[in-house]
Amino acid sequence: MDIHNLKLNALFTRNSKKYQTKPVRAARYCRGMENSFLVYFANRITKEIKAVIHEGVKFFPTEKEAWDYINADNKQCIIQNGNLVEIAVEYDPPKPVLCRKDKDAINKDGIHFCFGEYAFISDESCDYEFFILEPDCWIIQDADGKIRVWYPDSDETFFGEGRNIVYEVIRDEKYLRVAV
Repeated sequence: MDIHNLKLNALFTRNSKKYQTKPVRAARYCRGMENSFLVYFANRITKEIKAVIHEGVKFFPTEKEAWDYINADNKQCIIQNGNLVEIAVEYDPPKPVLCRKDKDAINKDGIHFCFGEYAFISDESCDYEFFILEPDCWIIQDADGKIRVWYPDSDETFFGEGRNIVYEVIRDEKYLRVAV
């Protein structure tokens, strides 16, 4: 994974602290740390399209651009029997994400969808690696620069042993045991 393509902004740097169970910088996600917004969409069920669900996602640099796209009520296209067919879709509200465009689908560490034959032509799911940012998640930058997102309800520990115990660097390499 090319760690330098997944950009963290100044808000992360200002809000993050150093922790020492494993050397990392980490910050609880807050609005403004995202670098993009994801919009998920699926076809509306109609007489013509009943059983098959077509899906797709698009990425936008700002939430406003994502909402503008949704509010334009754009139809999406599929190839059906060799023909280009427009289909009405339902859009989910935009979700903040950390993402990067990635041509190498094998080396993705974040979330990556590939809807396959049931993807809309405009679907960008196979082109991006991303992490959906939720209010209680943490953005973690490891000492080697690798970036990941930790969700408290996941089975993965924040880092090191002990699900809720970490050590925060307070000054001069002194550590304070903190609960996350």
